[in-house]
Amino acid sequence: MRRPPLRRLAGLALLAGLAAAPLAVGVLAPDAAERLTASLRGLGPAGPAIILAVQALVAASGIVPASGVGIAAGALLGPVEGFCVAALGTMTGALITFGLARTMLGARTLARFGGRRLAALDGALKAEGWRLVCLIRLSPIMPFAPTSLALGASAVPLRDYALGTLAALPALFAYVALGALGRGGGHLLSGAGPAEWLRLGMLCAGAVATVLLMLRLRRILGDALPPESLPDGDIPA
Repeated sequence: MRRPPLRRLAGLALLAGLAAAPLAVGVLAPDAAERLTASLRGLGPAGPAIILAVQALVAASGIVPASGVGIAAGALLGPVEGFCVAALGTMTGALITFGLARTMLGARTLARFGGRRLAALDGALKAEGWRLVCLIRLSPIMPFAPTSLALGASAVPLRDYALGTLAALPALFAYVALGALGRGGGHLLSGAGPAEWLRLGMLCAGAVATVLLMLRLRRILGDALPPESLPDGDIPA
């Protein structure tokens, strides 16, 4: 049974809106991490539960940068407890968004609604599973919540999606460590300490993952589409 086109268009509009939200908030509220930490201080036992809920909401919607919540978790709870709480919230939010996309849009919407290129990508996500999701999660240019929605609308199995999403947690730990050391992360090369160098290492790993992801996507499209179907100048790797 085909889903109404209007419903699919509404889902794609939601995806586009969520993709723009983190950038807008980052520009309008660059001190979000410090403000969140200040507002959560003194909450006592309720602090971890609130941080978990906020992190899940952020991971599910992308309304504020997730790094800010990680810094706040580290500042309030320390590196170990802060990371455990933030990681649980991140995975919960990621699963919520995946389920929302699969319910609203349905599996394989990318293949049905996005043309031959996205159909090829959809097939690769199903075939390569967690390995391709892992590269996507490591890349800092892929916004978390919109990517979760797009993956939910693809053919990737839930198990592979969850395994690949674990690759986002080391970067989260770097921000939790920054918060635990009392750093907001805005001065990486000025008086850099262990947490700043950890974050720099994760940024380098993300850059490598982005290059590998782009090469892999280019190869997927080149293998899936015959040369005559590609636009002029688009030569498969």
